[in-house]
Amino acid sequence: MNTDWATLGIIFTIVSAVSSLTWWLSGQFSGIRHMVYERIGLTEKVLVDKLEYHERHDDVRFTGISNDLWDIRVRNAAKDGLISPTRSN
Repeated sequence: MNTDWATLGIIFTIVSAVSSLTWWLSGQFSGIRHMVYERIGLTEKVLVDKLEYHERHDDVRFTGISNDLWDIRVRNAAKDGLISPTRSN
């Protein structure tokens, strides 16, 4: 009879220790998961902002290059005599 109570006490202690550690680890994993998702969201926002910034500046640069190429074409056409220069009297 004495050993039955000791066995039940040991089983109860083990079950309560395992359940409390499981509860504690669940809270730890939940906090870590929340932190990881938050960091992923912040990283995504930073990357998207940087990509949009570079796309805007690339558009400006490509527009400038296109305008420069157009000026070169017009200059070459005028030099080759394809466009007659306008004369002001």
